[in-house]
Amino acid sequence: GRTIQRNANWQWAVTSEDEWYKAAYHKNYGVTGNYFDYPTSSNIAPSNVLGNPTDPGNNATYYNNGYTIGSPYWRTEVGAHENSDSPYGTFDQGGNVWEWNEAVLYYGSSRGLRGGSFYDLDDLLRAAARGSYGPAGEGNSLGFRVSEVPEPATIALLALASVGIIRRRKG
Repeated sequence: GRTIQRNANWQWAVTSEDEWYKAAYHKNYGVTGNYFDYPTSSNIAPSNVLGNPTDPGNNATYYNNGYTIGSPYWRTEVGAHENSDSPYGTFDQGGNVWEWNEAVLYYGSSRGLRGGSFYDLDDLLRAAARGSYGPAGEGNSLGFRVSEVPEPATIALLALASVGIIRRRKG
C-alpha cells in the first residue's frame, strides 16, 4: 500500500504501518518473520483485567464479557497494564483506541488503523487485524502513536557511550 510522504527533515510523525506493526508484534530483535499474535508479547488472547497489583501480564483494554473500565472514560491511561508491554516496550497497542498510521487505503479515501479499541473483541487486537477510516474521521475510539527521530547529537552521544562500553569490557 501507499503511505504518506514525510518531509526529508522530519523529527516527529505518525507511525508508518510497518513501524507500528513491528513495535507491537515483533518477537526478537534482528530476527525476521518472528511475530507474536498479540501486542502483549503473547500468542494467547489477553484478558481485559485491570488493577491487579500482581499483574502477570497479557492484559489489554477491550471488550471481553464486559468493558475493562466503564463510562464515561472507557479507555485506560498509557501503561495501565504495566506488565503487558510489547517486545519493544510499547504499551496499549492492543485495545484502548484504534491507532492511525500512514497507510493510504482504498484509492486514497481511507487511512490505516491498527490495534482495535476498548469496545472491540480480542480478534481485532490480533496482528492479522487491520482497520481503516476516512482521514477526517473522529471518535472516542480513535487515536495515534507518534515516532521520533533522535537529534543527531543524541545519536552521537549514544555512539560514544557504546564505544566507551566496548573499550571498558576489553580492558
